[in-house]
Amino acid sequence: MQRFINNPDDLVDETVAGFVKAHGALVRKDPLNARVVVSRFAPQEGKVGIVTGGGSGHEPAFIGYTGRNLVDAVAVGELFSSPTAKSFADAIRAADGGAGVAVLYGNYAGDNMNVRMASEMVSPEGIEVATVVANDDVCSAPLSEREKRRGVAGEIFMWKIGGARAAQGGSLAEVQAAAQKAVDACRSVGVGLGPCTLPAVGHPNFDIEPGTMEVGIGHHGEPGTRIEPLKTADEVADDMLEIVLDDHQLPEGTEVAVLVSGLGATPVNELYVLYDRIEVGLEKAGLRVHRAFVGDYFTSLEMVGATLTVMALDAELKELIDVECASPGMTVIGTTTQPVGTVAAPRQRAAAASGATRDVPRAPEAAEGAPAVQLAGASPIVEELAEVVVANKARLSEIDGLIGDGDHGINMAKGFGRAAERIKGQSLSLAEGFSVLSDVLMSEIGGSMGPLYGFMFQNMALAVEGRKAIDADGFSAMINAGLAGVRSTGSAEVGDKTLIDCFVPAVEAFDASREQGFAAALDAMAKAAEEGRDSTVDLVAKLGRASRLGERSRGVLDAGATSCCLILTELGAGFARRLP
Repeated sequence: MQRFINNPDDLVDETVAGFVKAHGALVRKDPLNARVVVSRFAPQEGKVGIVTGGGSGHEPAFIGYTGRNLVDAVAVGELFSSPTAKSFADAIRAADGGAGVAVLYGNYAGDNMNVRMASEMVSPEGIEVATVVANDDVCSAPLSEREKRRGVAGEIFMWKIGGARAAQGGSLAEVQAAAQKAVDACRSVGVGLGPCTLPAVGHPNFDIEPGTMEVGIGHHGEPGTRIEPLKTADEVADDMLEIVLDDHQLPEGTEVAVLVSGLGATPVNELYVLYDRIEVGLEKAGLRVHRAFVGDYFTSLEMVGATLTVMALDAELKELIDVECASPGMTVIGTTTQPVGTVAAPRQRAAAASGATRDVPRAPEAAEGAPAVQLAGASPIVEELAEVVVANKARLSEIDGLIGDGDHGINMAKGFGRAAERIKGQSLSLAEGFSVLSDVLMSEIGGSMGPLYGFMFQNMALAVEGRKAIDADGFSAMINAGLAGVRSTGSAEVGDKTLIDCFVPAVEAFDASREQGFAAALDAMAKAAEEGRDSTVDLVAKLGRASRLGERSRGVLDAGATSCCLILTELGAGFARRLP
């Protein structure tokens, strides 16, 4: 792999730094959060703020749409990974001009979790938040389950329409309605000819054999819904248009906006070859192109391929798509709109907490004479967990890359590693060590695993806080609290091919074996965790990115279940080593 990279772990921060320097007339870095990019025209008093965010690696999305009459602030995530809740909350604060903030983002588990948490974080500050979730990818779910579809390049039209309506002085409800109308009017499809590689992984998440193509490819490097022999450009364009229009069912005479985006390594001339055929097909269908956008608008690192998005226009959407805008990723010369208000200084911000305090049942004190583990100075248990996770970084990413985006091991290793560095050499209690780990996962890692494991360790910390030692009953209370934390953040059940398939049987096995002794229960927990992890091989994913693959998700381990197994088995081993 030959890339212009220094340290892969610094790639996102260095990208943002270079981007802000190159486009300083349009954007600035938020002074309180280096992972937030803000428009030079924001916030404006009395104007609804527009916020988005997502993983890096899609440039110019997401930061490239920060500017005038478009997006006011963007939360920046790791490569292919959701920004943290804190970054979303800081972006909301940076965009707030007193009229509320519309957060317009894509339908991914991590983004859904972190936007929800961010909205809760800014609510006490009096900032009203409305959200619109893009779900324009036709191949990711049937029309009858459109709410499960992921957001892809249609997000760009959502930002364009929402930003234009806000620039015209629309209320928060009006901006939300316009952005939702744009999403509802969009259909998208992607075709991949070559995979992409996360720099920290060093090899592609999956292979696309020569002479084949993946139809329904995802922007995170997810495999398509089907593999077909490679066709000519015209045949590919016809197939993409058929997929979109069959789902759209537009009447003759409808005007449309069209976006053809490369995925990072597709020559622009090939995109124009596709568009030439696409416009011919639209005309044959009795549809008229009002505006067309062709280029690299929403990429996937160096993936070879293209996406097609068609948005049906009514009078309102046609007016809003024509409103002029200026950003590094898109400039429209059209109707002019006077700013609603003057650019205002960012509002004073309240300190952001990583999440609301939870009412977690406390672990009982160790019973007299029962085998117990002392918790004072037990933070090395967290360092031991980190050592195991970091050692399995490549393995976790390889497993994730088979049916996901391949970043699980990278983000897990980064989060656990950073936490271990911060507690190294300190004599902290186990609760304090878990709290440090939770804070790092929720504030700095993002994605879906950031909040899932973050709340897990936050609850475990609260369960044992102030306890000198815990026995088997206390350990049970701790891991049950951790499981409750995970379940409070996600909706997974056993059988959905997630970490729950490992966590639930492990907790049940421990509780069922407590009468046999603490050590025996820890051993039973480890065995059940491994069996739960292995059970995911035969399951079809029902949640997350892998769920869009259907039967193609069967036959491989779930990455979350695998990391959960590592955590639970090492946690049990750490306690077993410390038993008297």
